[in-house]
Order: sequence, then structure tokens, then C-alpha cells
Amino acid sequence: MNVDPVTGEVDDDETGTDIELVPLNLADLSEDELIRMLPTPIQCAGALQYARQVTARAPKALNRLRNSLTERERELTIAVALGARDMLSEYPRLPMSERRDLARATDDRVKAAQEARDTAWLLLEYARDYDRAIGRDIDILRSLNANFRGEHR
Repeated sequence: MNVDPVTGEVDDDETGTDIELVPLNLADLSEDELIRMLPTPIQCAGALQYARQVTARAPKALNRLRNSLTERERELTIAVALGARDMLSEYPRLPMSERRDLARATDDRVKAAQEARDTAWLLLEYARDYDRAIGRDIDILRSLNANFRGEHR
């Protein structure tokens, strides 16, 4: 069986990748088959080293995404202010808060700035989630490495 890494679809033919699925019937597996499913100590150590390299780059990446979000929010504020100002000639008696709301609903500049701000926010949240996931992976890999060290002395 092969798994398409892009779609996650399982193919029964021999084309595609050599990714194997984890069998769900673990009770039916022999001891040798179970041992083959477990990572080796070297694989665990390598995965821990790689995860630590990734997490070391996280603060710089998160800071870059935070700065991008701040810039997009500033652009949104400016776009809303310009849109509200432009509506002053059309609606001179309309309060500023209502002109801002109207600008958010009708002005293309404001809509584009809002879309850019939302995208920047989503990217930052995705990066934060990824950073937390890597942290959890490091905890798991530390535990595996500690267990392997005890077993292979």
C-alpha cells in the first residue's frame, strides 16, 4: 500500500511513495513486526536534534510574523481612515463611527487591507501552533531518548 503525501489517499497499486500505514490490528502482529514499527535510538536522537534546530528558528520567524501583522493592522487603520474621510463629502452629517463602518463595508481599499490583516493573523496563529507542536514533539522525543539510553547501556 502507498499513501499519496499530498492528498493522503491510500493507493493499492505500487506507484507513489513507500509510506506504510500503521496496522490497526496490533494484537495480530508478531514481536518482530512490532519491533520494526518502533524507531531506533539513532532515529530518535536525529529527530530530537532536528526538532531542536526547528524550534531554535521559531522566535525569529514568530517575530517576523508579528511585525507583519502589526504592519497590516496599521495599513487597515489608515485605509479605514481614508475611506471614512472620502465619505465625508457624500455623507457630511453621518458620524465618524458610521462612516468607518460604511467604509469597511464598501471601500475596496479597506476590504483588501482587512483581507491582508486576516491573512497575516492566520499565518501568525499557524506558526504559533506549529511552535507548540514542535515543543510537544521535543518532549516526546526526550522521553524516548531517555528510555532508549536506559535500555542500550
